Amino acid sequence: MKSIFQSDQYTEKRIVKKYNNGRHQGKLVEENMHYENSSINIDVKEIMLDGVCIYIRNERLSPPFVINVEHDFPFMKMHFEIEGSSKYRPQNVNSPAVDIPSGHYNFFFLPKVKGSLTYDCSKRKTVEINFNKRFLKRVFGSSLMDASADYGLALKNNTPFLMWEQSKPITPHLLIIIQEIINCTFEGSIKKIYLESKVIEILTILFNDIKNRKPIDNEIAQDEYLKIIEAESILRKNLKNPPTIPELSILTGLNQHKLKYNFKQVYRKPIFTYVTDLRMEKAIQLIAKQGYTISEAAYEIGYKNPQHFTAAFKRKYNYLPSRLKVH
Repeated sequence: MKSIFQSDQYTEKRIVKKYNNGRHQGKLVEENMHYENSSINIDVKEIMLDGVCIYIRNERLSPPFVINVEHDFPFMKMHFEIEGSSKYRPQNVNSPAVDIPSGHYNFFFLPKVKGSLTYDCSKRKTVEINFNKRFLKRVFGSSLMDASADYGLALKNNTPFLMWEQSKPITPHLLIIIQEIINCTFEGSIKKIYLESKVIEILTILFNDIKNRKPIDNEIAQDEYLKIIEAESILRKNLKNPPTIPELSILTGLNQHKLKYNFKQVYRKPIFTYVTDLRMEKAIQLIAKQGYTISEAAYEIGYKNPQHFTAAFKRKYNYLPSRLKVH
């Protein structure tokens, strides 16, 4: 198996990456790769598991950065564009284009990959998870077709699959899992088991979404969609003191009805529920990962009374935040 990457911004113009048969034989293999010239600076951590390859990328580019790409194997991928943007255009008109803006993700299967990738931003941070059919069969066994729904049907028929025609924003829940992958400090076999469990967790969420997704009643106009993305960004940056819906309406230029309705269409939750989820997931990170006290975390996410935070946390997770503290 091999991948071919060609770009005028590469010093050698053409890079060929070959994968040996041992890359999916059960051992964890990590490689840190650095590529730099006068116009680009790329750092990639490649983590190979049994049937899974995780790429954690941090890139500085001179946009537009265009790569012609070709893989000689079926391509199964979960792509999370944390910062930046990615646009894939296939040579084959019967294969789907894949656009993933900043803060968005998509999940796809392409029997053949031959086309161009364009990165329009000077800075990119992504987590990309590739896997093979053997991994899916090992994890899901005889229930694979039932669990994977339309995705499994595409694999069976060897036809392209794109989960979302318009890539979706990365949910707070998915972002937490992605950060856990990025920040994993385990080593050896423990790290392998941990990372595989996180990949399976994401797959389970996405397969469930595929099985239960419903068509959107009314397609959101592109300019209004971008304003909803802007609204989410404003909320995320101001968790300690988020704007009210009237204030957010003024900041985004959307009337309150459209703001509330379209926000729920895009993020699948009302604004207040979404903000609460963001706060709780940030609190988990602060307490479990950064050693904040319950009171400090509560204050940091906008609760003046730690008891109110504790009660809200208990309602959501059915356990007290004190359980997050490492003793």
